[in-house]
Amino acid sequence: MQDITQTARQIAGSPEDHLDEIHLFTSAWATMKAARGQSFNPARLRPQYIIDWRTPTPEPTEMVLDRVGGKVRAIMERRGLTAPDKRAA
Repeated sequence: MQDITQTARQIAGSPEDHLDEIHLFTSAWATMKAARGQSFNPARLRPQYIIDWRTPTPEPTEMVLDRVGGKVRAIMERRGLTAPDKRAA
């Protein structure tokens, strides 16, 4: 029983890894609640409500290109490469 509870704790502790396996997540949660002698309503339990997903703020294309170009130029410098033109990377 200890192994099952430990596995259930690992599953419930990382809901982001089990968003596609709602039945596995719900079973793990039920196992943990049963180990405490409690019950729960599975209709109210969804892992996506536990995770606070933040959507990334969109970046303007120019900012992305500047950032990537700077990174490429830094890598080229480290490797001793030179670009034929500053706008090349």
